[in-house]
Amino acid sequence: MALEGPIDPAQRRLAERRLVEALRRLLRREPLRSDVRVDPLIAAARAADPTKPSSHRGRHRLTLSDGDLHAVVDGLVASGALHRKGHRVSLPGREPALDPIMRERVDQLIGVLRAGGVMPPPAEPAAARLGIPPALVDQLRAAGELIAVAPRIDYPRATWAGVAAALDRLAAEAPLSVRRVRDGLGATRRHAEAILRRHVADRDSRGVE
Repeated sequence: MALEGPIDPAQRRLAERRLVEALRRLLRREPLRSDVRVDPLIAAARAADPTKPSSHRGRHRLTLSDGDLHAVVDGLVASGALHRKGHRVSLPGREPALDPIMRERVDQLIGVLRAGGVMPPPAEPAAARLGIPPALVDQLRAAGELIAVAPRIDYPRATWAGVAAALDRLAAEAPLSVRRVRDGLGATRRHAEAILRRHVADRDSRGVE
């Protein structure tokens, strides 16, 4: 990527600090995420810039172009301050994790959904009662802790693995249908339809006939 000119050392140091701070903020907001794309990171670093010039240490304006900021990211990766994988960067040594209080709440949510068997209660209302924000429910889905098969139908990962295994056994006996899934699992028709649709999609994605 072509640069507009040499990067001022003070601006480079400021950009490095702003980029690392922005990455930490983004990962705190989504604790189950391990990395962030570079372009949103640069946008987040710019969003933290003061709207007016300030003489306060660390509150100077960031005047670098996006091309220069990409070069600063390259420098942070080269120094080991950031790790890069493709277009995404992460903090060295950081593992996606929840704080102990939120982890306990999530474990309680998983327990509530697991207790529902093949007909779990909707995840969002159950999460709200436990003090879990909706954004974290989405993160649980993205991380694979919850398997979303339809709106308002989510299964804990282990529960879904059991459901999928039961469907494989049913399929070995005869072709699957909504009725067979409903009767075989003891589910409602709505749940059976969602389960079968997701099961077929999973098999197709694996190339299983």
